Amino acid sequence: MSRPRRHRNSEPQTSFLGAVAALGFGLLVLLVVAEVALRILMPQWREFYSGWFMTEISVPGHSNVTVGVAGFDGYFSQNNGDFRSHMRINGFNLRNDEPVAAADGRLWVIGDSMSFGWGVQRDEMYSSRLAVELGVPTYNVAGPGSNVCGWQSLYARMPKDVRPSAVVVGLTVENRVGIFDCKAAAMDAKPPVPERMELGSLANPIMIKRWFTSHSALYNFFAVSLKRVGLGEALLTRLGVIVDPNALMTHGRDVTRGAEMVASTATELAKLRAMIPADVPFVVAVFPARYEIRDDNEFYSSLRTGMHAELAQRGIASIDLLADFKAAGWQPTHFAHDGHWSALGHKVAGAAISKWLVENKFVPPRSQ
Repeated sequence: MSRPRRHRNSEPQTSFLGAVAALGFGLLVLLVVAEVALRILMPQWREFYSGWFMTEISVPGHSNVTVGVAGFDGYFSQNNGDFRSHMRINGFNLRNDEPVAAADGRLWVIGDSMSFGWGVQRDEMYSSRLAVELGVPTYNVAGPGSNVCGWQSLYARMPKDVRPSAVVVGLTVENRVGIFDCKAAAMDAKPPVPERMELGSLANPIMIKRWFTSHSALYNFFAVSLKRVGLGEALLTRLGVIVDPNALMTHGRDVTRGAEMVASTATELAKLRAMIPADVPFVVAVFPARYEIRDDNEFYSSLRTGMHAELAQRGIASIDLLADFKAAGWQPTHFAHDGHWSALGHKVAGAAISKWLVENKFVPPRSQ
C-alpha cells in the first residue's frame, strides 16, 4: 500500500509580514534595553541638554527673556567634548551664588550667553574676572540667548531696592546687532509655554534633535561617540547632519542693512541707559566677531566700528576688544565647535575691560 503524500502547504510557513513584524519587535526590545542600560551606565546623559537649566519668563511691560532655572545645580556638557561646566542658578534665575539682594552696590554685568559664561566655570566668567582684576564685587545679570530687548527686561525685573555701582553691557557683534523694536516686542509678548513636540514639529530637524537630546540616553550616546571621533564628525559634516562650526554665518541678516542694524541696536541700548540712574557709570563692551578676529571680515568690521560711532553719538561710552583678541588669537579664545569664548577668552575680556574701567575712572583703582 502506498503512503499518503504530505501536501507542501501543510508545513509551517512564516509569512514575509510576520518576519518583518518579528524583526521590528526584536529591534524595539533591543532599543528599549539599550536605552535603560545607558541611563544606568551613563547617568550624565542629561547634561547635554541646555533646556534643563534655561527657562523663558515674562517681565511686565517688556519682552520675554530667557534666564536660568531657579535653584538649578548641575552640569552642562557639549556632546563634542568642548566643555563640561557646573551651572548653579540662584533663586532669582541668575548665575550667582548670592541672592539678588547682594547685587546692591555691585558692578553689574548685563548681556547674552557670552556674559552668562556659556561653557565655562563660575570663576572663569569675565564677570568673575572683573571682580578679581578690580578688587570690587560684581553681579551677573545675563540671560543666555537674550538681545538688547531682553537686556532691558533683565534690568527692569531687578528689585527696585537694589542699585548698581556701575553697569557693563556685553554686546556680541556676531549675533546681537540687528533691527529691534523693543516696545513692539513687549506688546506682542505672550505668556511663555513649555516646549513640547507637536505634529508640526516633526518637520523641524532642530525640534527633533532637541527632543531626542532631552529624552534619550541612547541618542546622546551615539551623538557623543560620533562627534568626538574625527572621522565620525567629518562624515556627519559631509552628510549635512552637522555644519562646519566655524563657517562664516550672518545669522539670517541682510548684510546690505548693516548701518540700519547698528543704528537700531544703539537706539535700544540708549533706552536701556535711560532706565539706569544717570549717576551710575554705564559702558558697552563691544565683543568682536570670530570672523573679524580670524579673517578681518568687512561686514562684521563695519558692525563693530559703526556701533562705536553710533554709541558715541548718543553719549554712551564703549570698549573695543578687537586688538586684545587679535593678540591672543581666535582659536585659543573660542571653543572649537561654537562661537563662545573659552576660559582664555573670558580672561582676555576681563583684563581688557578692567583696564578700561580703571583708566576711565568708572571704578576706583584697586588699592595696593
